[in-house]
Amino acid sequence: MKRKKSTQLLAVALTAAMLAQPVGAQMVFAEGNADAVQQEQAVSPAAETTGAVLKSGTAVIPANADLNQVKDILGKTLVENADQVDLRSLDWEYKCEGKTGLGVPGNKSWGSIGGFTSKKIVTFTHPSLAANTDGDYQVRLKGTTTEVTLTKTQKLTSAISIKDNTNVNLVYNEDGSINYDEVRKNIFNTVVESTTPELTVNDVTIEYYATATTGAAVGFGKEWMPLEGGTSGTLIPLTYPAMGDGTQKIKISYAGTDAYSGASAEATVNIDIGREKSVIEFKKNPTIKLVYNDDLTVDYAAAKEAIMNDVIDVEKSSPEGLSLDNLTIEYYATATTGAAMGFGNAWAPIEGGKINGLTYPGIPEGTQKIRVTYAGDKENAAVTAETDITVIDREQSAFNLNEPAEGAASYEVPMAFNEDQTYDYDATAKAIYNAVVASTVPENLTADDVTIRYNAGIDKIKNWQPLNTTDWTSTFTKFGPGEWTIQFSWAGNKEYKGVTTEVKVNVTDNRLASAIVCKEGVSFTYNMDAAVMKQAIFDNVIDWENSTLPAKDTLTVDNFTMEYFGSNTLAGDIDGGVKQWAPIEGGTVTLLTYARMGAGEQKIRITYKGNAQYRPSAQTESTVTVNKAKVKVKVKSTSIYADATLPEDFVTMNPADKFDVYTVYGGLTSNANLSLYLDLPDKYTNSAVLKLLDPIVEKLYGKTFTQMMNDGMTVGELRQLLSTQELLDLLEKLHIDTGTFGQILTIINKMPSVADSVRVSFGTPNHAGLYTVTAVTDSKNYETGVGIGTLLVKMRSKGVKLNWNERFVNGKITAEEAKNFDFKATLSADGDVTIAQDNVHYLYSGFTSKWKIYSSTTTPPTEPGSYVMTVVTLGGDYQAAPIKRGFKITK
Repeated sequence: MKRKKSTQLLAVALTAAMLAQPVGAQMVFAEGNADAVQQEQAVSPAAETTGAVLKSGTAVIPANADLNQVKDILGKTLVENADQVDLRSLDWEYKCEGKTGLGVPGNKSWGSIGGFTSKKIVTFTHPSLAANTDGDYQVRLKGTTTEVTLTKTQKLTSAISIKDNTNVNLVYNEDGSINYDEVRKNIFNTVVESTTPELTVNDVTIEYYATATTGAAVGFGKEWMPLEGGTSGTLIPLTYPAMGDGTQKIKISYAGTDAYSGASAEATVNIDIGREKSVIEFKKNPTIKLVYNDDLTVDYAAAKEAIMNDVIDVEKSSPEGLSLDNLTIEYYATATTGAAMGFGNAWAPIEGGKINGLTYPGIPEGTQKIRVTYAGDKENAAVTAETDITVIDREQSAFNLNEPAEGAASYEVPMAFNEDQTYDYDATAKAIYNAVVASTVPENLTADDVTIRYNAGIDKIKNWQPLNTTDWTSTFTKFGPGEWTIQFSWAGNKEYKGVTTEVKVNVTDNRLASAIVCKEGVSFTYNMDAAVMKQAIFDNVIDWENSTLPAKDTLTVDNFTMEYFGSNTLAGDIDGGVKQWAPIEGGTVTLLTYARMGAGEQKIRITYKGNAQYRPSAQTESTVTVNKAKVKVKVKSTSIYADATLPEDFVTMNPADKFDVYTVYGGLTSNANLSLYLDLPDKYTNSAVLKLLDPIVEKLYGKTFTQMMNDGMTVGELRQLLSTQELLDLLEKLHIDTGTFGQILTIINKMPSVADSVRVSFGTPNHAGLYTVTAVTDSKNYETGVGIGTLLVKMRSKGVKLNWNERFVNGKITAEEAKNFDFKATLSADGDVTIAQDNVHYLYSGFTSKWKIYSSTTTPPTEPGSYVMTVVTLGGDYQAAPIKRGFKITK
């Protein structure tokens, strides 16, 4: 019997090895040897036709095996002399039930192992042997009657035999964590008695029946889990802890292989902690004091040291060697937010931190619950212990205040000022502190040690700002004289906690009142430097004897605000008509542009800004006369070519202020013609000015001023234009001194041979000639200035050439060709042929074929004869060397 069992195990092992090979190369062995088979059933004499000797046996036939594979398996399992027979040539049949088309079983019949049909009233379909269910089947070779029994199976049965109610110890790593790989080995070696096939701990899965940390009520939250724990569930995932000590239900599972089916077994196991018990003991009524760093943060490392030394009783605790290196110390903290309705409380580190999105502070003063945890190690179990301790903070600091004046609801403190009359915020803060604070704890705290702020908001929504704040949120409540809520704050030090106190303070301006008295009938001369005019006001307008001001020699113009009442100016220096107070130097006021105060009778306003001893004065108005200044005009005589521009310093003024300059050019051109030019200031080309001038001039003369400048006009027309009252009124509005026009006409009248019919061109001379230049300045702030010089506009000769338009062939041309021949030449300057040609002159001379003399300056000859033509340039702006050629006209 022992031999039979060993041979069976050998067969199983060999069968498994066969299944691990490709199906076509599998080797199948019968259960037992020939002797054993003969004991159960005689070998059939089926070799009558095939030579095969059959025997009963057991074979593993995969469901997906094809017909040849099944033949190989049957041959090696059921044929005793398989090595002497061609197994593929054997045609096997087996007996099995079939099923009707409706799935009704019945009609057990013989047929091919590849599947067949039979008929008994209805047709039955019989599956192939490979596809049929496991069990015992009668098998024979086709055409014979000898039957043997085949026990068919797809997989061999596996089994795990275990012992119940055993004891197993937990195993630990060096850091005290459980080594579950070793625990699995302990369980397998202790609990498992035997397995089929022979298995190791690496072949099986070991789980324990775990209870989730949440959701375990009413039968939920229990699951087979790995010894390390884990999560399970998709809709509501549950978390399961790692297996600990105690009585545990264990399941050992084998997944099976291609040859063996899976198996599992359950047992109850007593898990022992496997380590020495640890203990944490505390001292009675423990107290610690918080220690602070130099930056006034709590030294939490020192707090932990204090707990270790003053709270934990190390001598009564075990194991030996407990220290901050192997203990975790926490306290039951309340979050700075979210603590309402039971939320926001958690065990936090002594130094605080972020837990589940909430921020917890470091341990504060008062009674606090702490938790000390020892994680354990390989020999000692983990342990946690809790206790209440008293945490003492620093001593409380304090401001001891003076009493306000009798009957006063607030303290009264004078505002301090700088010499430039700006607030001295530092001195004011010290004055408030010294007036309010009598003494401090700790002693001798000064204003320099304390943060002093004022409420720039309202009582319900306070906005604490330093006295000199520039923060936009306090723009509308800037600190100054008035009643304020003042806050004193001291951050504390390593021995004392900080403190904050609020008081009401009435800040007053106790400086002397100032006043300005102005002299009447004062006049001074305009200056382009506004500082000079302001100094004149400072020296001559302020009545220093009757004004209430600091001594004159202690003050400057910068201590005053000086303004004048004037109109704004638009583009082109047009009077905008909006009058208001503006700085003497001009500038932008309410988005409008104002020029510097000019000549004439002016209304001015003076204000003293104040200083540390005097309050700002009220505004004082006065009227002054600003006289026109003198200007020197210089025309720098020069020479230029006809196509060049004048140098920038051709006309200069001293002082170099803003002037409108009218320049008159009169003289003879290179053509000996009288020429007159009037170059107007730039403002006459300004679109805003032209928009005003054009309609009025067009109304008076039938064409716009722009057209007149483009076309020119006669001296007579100019006289009439400059004497039209409607135009003069408009020019006054444009800040143009119309008296300047009289000066211009006087200059023109003094020129020789100037009649009303002489044309005046606008701009600078554009033809060669010698001109007398007179520059006249116009400014409301200056007397009219005149400067005289000369301008020589030279003809250009360099690069100037005459070139024939058409040339003769061999110096000849027929009379017929002469009718259409272009005899003329073209004048060019540096290749430019677009220059004026009106100074090019011709002379044609010679004899006709009849010996008649021919001479003309306009018409070329067309009759046969011999001729000479000469081309010269006379006058104009470009001078070229003459050119000459001779030619004959033939019949």
